[in-house]
Amino acid sequence: MTNKHRMGRSALKQMLDTSRPAEIIDNRATALTSHIVVESDIVDVIRDIFDGTSVITDDGKMSKLLSVRAEINESWGQARDAFLSIGRALLDLENVLSKSEYLKLRSGSDRLFPFSDATATQLRQIARAVETGKIPLEKCPGSYGTAYQITLLNDWQLKVAEERGLIRPDVTRREIAALRKELPTPEPTSQRLDKVSLTVEKRRLTRKEGNLLQELSAVRQRISELDNIIDSIPDGKVDTQSG
Repeated sequence: MTNKHRMGRSALKQMLDTSRPAEIIDNRATALTSHIVVESDIVDVIRDIFDGTSVITDDGKMSKLLSVRAEINESWGQARDAFLSIGRALLDLENVLSKSEYLKLRSGSDRLFPFSDATATQLRQIARAVETGKIPLEKCPGSYGTAYQITLLNDWQLKVAEERGLIRPDVTRREIAALRKELPTPEPTSQRLDKVSLTVEKRRLTRKEGNLLQELSAVRQRISELDNIIDSIPDGKVDTQSG
């Protein structure tokens, strides 16, 4: 089992700073500061994931990362609607980190949180769908797998799902998957237009090819006639006409 201990933010920063030796933290002084529960090996994990970024030296980002991690670990063990809390926390963290730091977070997601990056992506998408109203909070399914299937519906599919009463807390993943299979995503209009224009161009070029073949046939026939005429003239004989 992983050991846990509490430490103040300044003490944590000292541990992360590899240029300074670790110092013994006075428990009485530490008790006066805000505390974060940190596993004994999480410091090395954070160093490894965010190596070369400002996260390690930025108190605000470090505090946010650790607080979100603590919130996620606590929420993950709970049941109903826990994934919404996790998704919102991940969205909040995404807004704090830079683009490169966010990519590093994703690559090390399964080392910081009790789920993979794929699951984190689903949780963020569900939280975003609830925030934008695509999935009303009161109708959000209790299973994040089912809720994620709803986020994959396009506007047309979502409208049909609402008409059929499929956007409800107790809807099953199988019902949403069946709807997606029944109503596949239509081909984008731009692709359909491209196909039409390409077909028109092909027909035009085919007609042009036919005309060129006819012209080529006439050219070849004339060349053949000239060959016959030239062959019929004896060598050295010149046909002259007096004026």
